[in-house]
Amino acid sequence: MKRIVIPPYDHYGLSTFVINKDTVYIGHFGGSYDRNGQKLLTIEDQMHQTLINLKESLKPIDLDLNHIVKLTVILRDIKDFKGMHSIWLQHFRADHYPVRTVITSDFVDAHCLVQVEGIAVIDDQKSLRD
Repeated sequence: MKRIVIPPYDHYGLSTFVINKDTVYIGHFGGSYDRNGQKLLTIEDQMHQTLINLKESLKPIDLDLNHIVKLTVILRDIKDFKGMHSIWLQHFRADHYPVRTVITSDFVDAHCLVQVEGIAVIDDQKSLRD
């Protein structure tokens, strides 16, 4: 088993990814702020940034969004479902949609509208085993 911690998660005592054989468990990702530190105010902007953040974090382990088999989307408000889904369709190919569950929750950061967590699978041709 391999545990990967990327900032800022190194300050919270948790792993960003845990890789066990060909399965990658993905810790939570959000996107409340853009790359310049500006608050994002809409569900569409936050969902887009969340998936960008996830995509960028997967690159160092040679994965991308097509490797994701399951995502749980956590919304602050279920009324944001339609906006979240519109961005989902922009980031995932129709023939590679992951399984998705959508739930609601409060977040520690009052500004946060969405987070995701999930599971990815490593291709048979690739191996991240130690």
